[in-house]
Amino acid sequence: MYFMIIGELRLLKPAQTRSQVEKMLSDTLKKVNGDYKEVIASNFSMTIGNEFQGLLSSGDSVMEIIDEIRFRMDEVELFFGIGVGDIETRISKLSIGIDGPAYWNAREALLALNEDNDYGSTKIRIEADENRNLVRIMNETIRLCGYIESRWRDTQKEVVKKSVLLHGHDLSVKQIELAGELGLSTQALNQRIQSSGYYNYIRARKEISLLLEAEWGKEKRQ
Repeated sequence: MYFMIIGELRLLKPAQTRSQVEKMLSDTLKKVNGDYKEVIASNFSMTIGNEFQGLLSSGDSVMEIIDEIRFRMDEVELFFGIGVGDIETRISKLSIGIDGPAYWNAREALLALNEDNDYGSTKIRIEADENRNLVRIMNETIRLCGYIESRWRDTQKEVVKKSVLLHGHDLSVKQIELAGELGLSTQALNQRIQSSGYYNYIRARKEISLLLEAEWGKEKRQ
């Protein structure tokens, strides 16, 4: 069982050229491949059209990886399909040409977002052949996170973005340390964290990844 992620760029700003966006995406995927090499079975790479994909051997960093890509590419609208399942083709360094249930489910998840994305606030979906009730709960949690995010002011989003890019989904970082890194007073940071629902948002996304790993990950397969 693997975790396939297919991402799609759907909206570029008028001032952006395709080559600029492709360079930004290439740099982002290169960094992700380096930062998460221990859980990546096949590197993230650009594929066809506006798409890119990567294959993970572990589920416990799925949402953190997606959030790193999203926030590094926050000037572009991105949608993600996550597919759980087996892989039937040979797994190589690059994820191009991968096929099997994990890929099919990721593709199905991405296509489903075309029909139902809560007016653009839901940009991530999970699909798996088993445990449909659990998958439904995870997708509803993702929807709720999307709603929370849609309510953020620019200052709130900037705090969440910088925190994720610096520390991923690690919530053990002390606020006084994070405030120094962000150039804010602890009072200003605390206000933005509370008003944005930061801890609830990150905990929910982290829990999704932990559930994916607990249900379909390495320990479950042994």
